[in-house]
Amino acid sequence: MNDNKEAVSILLPLLRASDEPCPILLLGAGASFRSGVPTAAEAVKQIARLVYSERVLGGSRPPERVKPSEWEPWLQNFSWFLHGADRLAENFPLVVEHLLTPAEFRKRVILDLTRARNGISSGYKVLSDFVMRGLVRTILTTNFDTCLTDALKERQPHIRHIDEVNRNHGDDAEFDLFSKCQVVWLHRRAEQYSDQNSAGEVGTIDVRLTSLLRPLVAASPIIVIGYRGAEPSIMEGLFGQNKEGRLDFPHGVYWCVRRGETPHPSVEALGRRLGSNFRLLEIEGFDELFADLSRELAGQDRYSEAGASVATDGNTQTFDERVVPSASLDDLDLDLALQVLRQYCEKLGRATATRETLLALMREQGLLIHDKQEDLDKVTASAILLFGKLTQDFFPHAVVSVTEAGRKREIYEGNLISQHRKLLEKLETAEVNPRLKVKKRRQHDERPAYPPRVLVELLVNMLVHRDYELAEPSQIEIHPGEEIVFANPGGLTQRLAGRVTIEDDGRFTFSESLTDLRNPSLCDIFFGISAMERAGTGLIDVGELMLGCGGASAFYHYRKELRFEARITQPHASAGSRAIARSPVPTGLYVLNALPFTALPENVSIVRLTVPLRARSWGVDLSDCGTFVDRGTELWSFVPLPLLIARLAPIVDLKASETKPRAEVESTPDSKRVLSWLLRKHWERYLVSFADDGLILEDGRKHRAYFVGRNKEARTIIWDGPQRRGNRREVVKKRSDGIPTWFENEGFGYEVVDICGTWCIRIKPFYMFTGRDARTPLSSFTRAAKSTRRIKFDRNKSVEADLVFWSSFLGRGGVTINAGQAHVDDVLIDSSFLTVEVPEIGLLNDEPGHQNRMPA
Repeated sequence: MNDNKEAVSILLPLLRASDEPCPILLLGAGASFRSGVPTAAEAVKQIARLVYSERVLGGSRPPERVKPSEWEPWLQNFSWFLHGADRLAENFPLVVEHLLTPAEFRKRVILDLTRARNGISSGYKVLSDFVMRGLVRTILTTNFDTCLTDALKERQPHIRHIDEVNRNHGDDAEFDLFSKCQVVWLHRRAEQYSDQNSAGEVGTIDVRLTSLLRPLVAASPIIVIGYRGAEPSIMEGLFGQNKEGRLDFPHGVYWCVRRGETPHPSVEALGRRLGSNFRLLEIEGFDELFADLSRELAGQDRYSEAGASVATDGNTQTFDERVVPSASLDDLDLDLALQVLRQYCEKLGRATATRETLLALMREQGLLIHDKQEDLDKVTASAILLFGKLTQDFFPHAVVSVTEAGRKREIYEGNLISQHRKLLEKLETAEVNPRLKVKKRRQHDERPAYPPRVLVELLVNMLVHRDYELAEPSQIEIHPGEEIVFANPGGLTQRLAGRVTIEDDGRFTFSESLTDLRNPSLCDIFFGISAMERAGTGLIDVGELMLGCGGASAFYHYRKELRFEARITQPHASAGSRAIARSPVPTGLYVLNALPFTALPENVSIVRLTVPLRARSWGVDLSDCGTFVDRGTELWSFVPLPLLIARLAPIVDLKASETKPRAEVESTPDSKRVLSWLLRKHWERYLVSFADDGLILEDGRKHRAYFVGRNKEARTIIWDGPQRRGNRREVVKKRSDGIPTWFENEGFGYEVVDICGTWCIRIKPFYMFTGRDARTPLSSFTRAAKSTRRIKFDRNKSVEADLVFWSSFLGRGGVTINAGQAHVDDVLIDSSFLTVEVPEIGLLNDEPGHQNRMPA
């Protein structure tokens, strides 16, 4: 039974209505209980134990060891104490006033009490999501913990700004009747010594604050959750009389209480006064209520539904938020979108994106706009730029031109996610970022010419902040041994240009963290995948990092040409070490031969069979059962359980069959082993699709694949690499030691492994030696002898080249591998191998005797 059913049915219309005022929420201490913040009654107990421990026992026993038989009689003996088991919570302001003195002690105790010891609860996370979608805009709170604002900050930059009102006395500058995200601290904040929690303070509410709030609360429905209604400041100040008479709250007051709890007399009195404008709703709890509301409001978004041409910060709609009339969902790589948005959700602490929730999430982010009249999703420019299959069909100029030494020129096409990845690989090469020998006091050191973070910052800045309305490409000019120039069409935005000093030659410097989002949707996604930060410190970091490594940087805004330019100059090999002041610990970037799974189904279906599959009757057809693992009388699969039961009905044990969360399956070694088996089966079904390229699976259970010859001869394939397209590679070579002829076939072994909680496909390249048909393996003894002779030709550079080849080939030149088959879409693998940045502590030392130590 759903204990929130009635409350949900009544509150849903208030949150859904796009043409009605947003409801105002009033939250009390009960909302923060699951976060580990005590309720008023529990806070009274904790304060009493603490004060008794420190002032009565002199600190000889910690508070947690003070017994109820000690502190209760002591507390009840005070003349100001309100007796009664049901009135303990009402003593909170009295305890604060009389026991928490002086002010510094009071502040320390209150801040300690308000720590979210259990982390931000799910209810606050859902509420912040509602604010992000415009379902709620103003929240009043009697609390003094920061669970609410912390949850809202996790949604930045999607929530552009949080207006906080009444943090201390007279703090109302940010109050706005039309704010998109507003928190009003009714009792102020403990951090500023101004929390209103003592008996004298909660008796009244600031008259100025009341005058600000009355027009807002009079014009909106009010939902109260987790608040007991005992403070006179709220019940008489906010809900009570004023000079104009009593407020009738025509949009209604919806007061939520936990099931079985008796409302406070002040709440009952308010209900009698308001009559039909007051509703008392029983709920299971704050987190449970918002979990139910979240399910019902999936995909609901006041901003996108309004179809407005106004961005969420009130400015005119930006280019990346506009609909592309000729585009449709078919033009998007939804596998890539799912992979990226799963990273986004993980970064923001949101529920994992699935195939079922993907489109709703894209609507919420403004990547898709739902047209109610045509009942279809329209694609925005940001969606095409980020996830387009053929982005240049819509925006031919959305490319990056890379020039080396004024001659060699390459054009990087594709969507921005693909460009970002390929350009990073380019910038990490030794040709672009060589290692320099930098003199130190006693020896030399080796460091890259440009700090890798500098190149990352400037690349992301180029992709997300350029003006895509201008039909010009972005440019990277590489001058080996000297400098790299990043040039973008568009220049600085008008807002930024007005806040920096621009010299006659266009040069400017940042003296503070400034940011302005020309393309907010692009910035939002790149922030969500940890490719950039939102604080606007990128160019400042570039300047500091280049200065720290002995190089230099300069930034230019050319008004007439509408162009932004960033120049970074590398240090010379003779630069002294005194200029190198940042991050003395060198790091090495290691490539692991593992392709990580980026999306997996959340559930595993386990079908219990009455007979083994091999003993099934002829009428049981497995052709539509998808990929599964046969365990005798059990069948494990990602295919939904109802579908499997329907296909295998004659031999299914319905009562014993079940769906298990993947997290539960991963918790035991035996079931985790079966899950890895299932993932390997999906991988092998994907490999079968390369049959036309000559790649086959080795017979038996050897978990290897290799190329076979073409018509019993050598085989050459053409593949696209990250730096060059149309590469030729002879993957089956004809060798001969005389007669008979034999072939050397490239291949790889594979296994599914768990690396620090991430499922991966580990790839191990090898050579298969075959006979005259270029397909059948030679005997194991012969293969071993040839392998021993062949391995001496492999060096680190060859191994690295092999990994680049297999990554590009298996990913078919794309970013994502979809290993899902029938009825299962969410089995996605990143086509790039895992990389790990490791501090090389101990490998370099500035002491005598360590001259031969080199970077790893």
